[in-house]
Amino acid sequence: MATDEPQQPFRPSESQMAPTGSTEEDEIRAAKIANRFDIRRIIGALFVLYGVILVVTGIVGSHAVKNKAAGINIDLWTGLAMLIVGVMMIAWALWRPVAPEPEETRGQGSGRLRRSPAT
Repeated sequence: MATDEPQQPFRPSESQMAPTGSTEEDEIRAAKIANRFDIRRIIGALFVLYGVILVVTGIVGSHAVKNKAAGINIDLWTGLAMLIVGVMMIAWALWRPVAPEPEETRGQGSGRLRRSPAT
């Protein structure tokens, strides 16, 4: 089998690759599903949830618990920091959503792992 292209291990040639059957609408639908379960949204939501719990604990907790850490209301400040980080994660996921792969690069892989042909 003599071809001009170097054969890469574990990678079929273009003629051996089966079509995926994915249309542009399928790619857009897959991107929407991927955006819905984006890890940035999940982490952001958890940070916001725990931040709200800590802020409420810092506001309504007992005076002795609030000032245990050298007079600093650590629950309140940690909760506010967690709220900020959570909102930033969610904003990042909304401003930079996962986009469908461009048609010209679909199915090619990253290209970073290409090896030189064996000599």
